[in-house]
Amino acid sequence: MSGTLIMLNLFISFIFQSVFVAFTSLGSSISKPNAESSFFTERIDNHSFLQVAEAGLLLPIILAVFFVMLSIALFMLIRQIKTKKRLMRLLLQRHEQLEQQQQNFEKMLEEMIVLKNNAESTNKIKSTFLANMSHEIRTPLNGIIGLVNMLRKTPLDDNQDTLVEETYMLSKHLISLVNDILDYSMIETDSLTLLENNYNLVHEIAEALHVHREHAKEKNIQIITRISEEVPQFVKGDQGRFRQVFNNLLSNAVKFTEKGSIRIKCDLISEIEGQYTIKISVTDTGIGISENEQKRIWNSFHMVDESNTRQSGGAGLGLTISQKLVSLMGGEMGLSSVEGSGSTFWFTLVLNKGSEPDFIKLKDLRKILLVEDNLINQKISMAALKNMGFDVDLAENGLIAVEKYKKSPYDIILMDIQMPVMDGIEATREIRRIEKENNHIRRSHIIAITANSIKGDKTICFEAGFDNYINKPFNVEKIPLLMGKVEHREAGSQS
Repeated sequence: MSGTLIMLNLFISFIFQSVFVAFTSLGSSISKPNAESSFFTERIDNHSFLQVAEAGLLLPIILAVFFVMLSIALFMLIRQIKTKKRLMRLLLQRHEQLEQQQQNFEKMLEEMIVLKNNAESTNKIKSTFLANMSHEIRTPLNGIIGLVNMLRKTPLDDNQDTLVEETYMLSKHLISLVNDILDYSMIETDSLTLLENNYNLVHEIAEALHVHREHAKEKNIQIITRISEEVPQFVKGDQGRFRQVFNNLLSNAVKFTEKGSIRIKCDLISEIEGQYTIKISVTDTGIGISENEQKRIWNSFHMVDESNTRQSGGAGLGLTISQKLVSLMGGEMGLSSVEGSGSTFWFTLVLNKGSEPDFIKLKDLRKILLVEDNLINQKISMAALKNMGFDVDLAENGLIAVEKYKKSPYDIILMDIQMPVMDGIEATREIRRIEKENNHIRRSHIIAITANSIKGDKTICFEAGFDNYINKPFNVEKIPLLMGKVEHREAGSQS
């Protein structure tokens, strides 16, 4: 018990003793003659109060009662004060805990911001590294394939022809592996971007079938195609990525089928507000896939046949990349298979409604400016374009391209993106500014030629004024097709 409570108890005891003495005295002075009767058991008559007052005991009684009430009030007050102090201590402790928690939260938030910034910085560094590696690897490979392709068209004896064809096939296989690795890395770092081209879907399917039909014919495999009449001919989407996914499934079907047939189906699932959902399936009569393998088939670097004697090549990334590309294009991919009986791989895509382009006639496109800093690619592209009958001019970087454009505008400009002195983005912005100031009737059609598919590149290119966007390596033989698919745009129209 605290000292305050001890003092309070002593004070209350003193007050009660005083009251007792006062009442004892009062009883002695106003009691009846019978001495044995107690003061507290006898009835006090109407003159008792006057007798008390005359005896001088009223003030002590009033004081005694006052001090008793005061003591009780003090006791309650002290009790409330102690309770409030205890509550204040608890409140202060809780406040300190909350402050500590807030400090910890702020510290964690700062650490999370630092980690987020570090992660973003790391991803940016990775994206930049991938962009540079993509450019550095694909550019020379594009040159190699171009040189070999040009060599194929020269007179060769049988032995030379065999060597050149093998070199060409190995080069194509190498670029396919490089593309898979770079695409996988860009998908993992969320750096890959999709394009939106207006293209002929039915034509793309036919082109892919044409590429693989010869190999299927060598294995005596029949390819059967059924495209629903409801499937639209022209759609808007990433033409190159669609081709990549479809070619991968078709290539696997031919690769793992030794006899029988391959059936291609293309159906329209739905059409809602100018958006088509298309489903394409590839069914083969090949080796099939076991249930255990089906669970792992989408894993990165996984191959159905992982033995040293496996007959098929590849890095085990094709299906992984295809599934992720399909997901990026708003669709999904799946399979059904019976081991020993064949497989069906299918995927869906969400494509926007396209339109038949108003193409410029090829004969109207005679003057072309090639903007390229790589010496080998300069020679290959210049030779190919000149052999096609085009009037070709060359600029080694963006600054030279702008200066040449000032002197004489071009029908088409093939613009590399990464170049010294002035890159393709800045050069295109400058050319568009010149067109706007001079109000040309027909603006130049500028096509970005890049080794990158980094996220954001598409937006940057189109904002700069590019009309189209193609990735390296591109086959020189397809340049006429590219030239023939240039849409007519008047000056001042939007890209």
